Amino acid sequence: MASSNPRIERFMTNLRENLVDGNYYEGHQELRAIAIRLVKQKKHQRAIQLLYLGALELCQYNQWGSVADLAAFMINIYVEEKVPVTDESRERIYDIFEKLSQATEYYPRVYQAAIQWSIGAMGNKVGDTQLHHFIGCILRNKMRFQEAEQHFLVGTPESPAALGNMLFDWVERTGTADHGLFISRGVLKYLATGWYEAACLCWKAFIARFVQTHSNSVAERTGDRALPSNIGTIYYITGHELVNFVQLLLLTIERSDGSPSSDSARIFGQLRKQYEPRFGINAEVVHNLLDAVAEKYFGVVIQRQQSLFDIVNNLFAAPSHPAVTDASAEAMD
Repeated sequence: MASSNPRIERFMTNLRENLVDGNYYEGHQELRAIAIRLVKQKKHQRAIQLLYLGALELCQYNQWGSVADLAAFMINIYVEEKVPVTDESRERIYDIFEKLSQATEYYPRVYQAAIQWSIGAMGNKVGDTQLHHFIGCILRNKMRFQEAEQHFLVGTPESPAALGNMLFDWVERTGTADHGLFISRGVLKYLATGWYEAACLCWKAFIARFVQTHSNSVAERTGDRALPSNIGTIYYITGHELVNFVQLLLLTIERSDGSPSSDSARIFGQLRKQYEPRFGINAEVVHNLLDAVAEKYFGVVIQRQQSLFDIVNNLFAAPSHPAVTDASAEAMD
């Protein structure tokens, strides 16, 4: 997004001269002062463009604190001036955040501000799904899996498969055998919010990786003989009972007619009774998520003390296994 405004070009020339001479602080403060003056003059679009271009220039010199400050200032103007979520307003954030993500101490401030702006601009509870998906992908690439998960859960139709693949990478990095615990994170939370299609896509991405990597654990493939299913091929996985549970749960929901007296509701109750305790220290979180699933897909009315938002945002605890690396332990706290 190059500037065609002569005054902006002059400001940018001065900034580049400061940066080449190593005067990073001076360049940052001068640009900020000019942006403040432009805002007071009601020249908000010019101020936004100046802050955007200035932040990108400072990225070249790894001045991440200054970059974060200018980006946050730009987003604040978005908020104050009620700038709508468009390709252009979104792309400015993308361009800065993609570079700023190198500095882990600064990028949360920017993406959190961007999400809050999009919530206000779009008038909903989660904000812009495309922004969430973009942030999720950046955080996944930085192996900030727990943070990425929260964004994929409210992202675009591409997010469920991205989450399924990320959950597989996450469990493989931990060196544990809790594959079922990890895929449950995605599938149960999608189901609790009523996004069944996303739960299926998340499962399909995860299980495809699992079957490819752990083929010795696939004891039976019944896909050719089974009824067509939204989750694709049906597997029996030996040694991974919680993986089997997730698959059975998705199949049971697919066949449900929403009645609490149906065979599907009865099977769902049996699955809960058999598998819920096997989540160990995560059993309470799973219990609350499955209460939400019972309401949405089986017509079971349950009195809840927690809101659905709190239930979905509850974190699964770290698995009680050795060989968890420092990086993965931190990500799961």
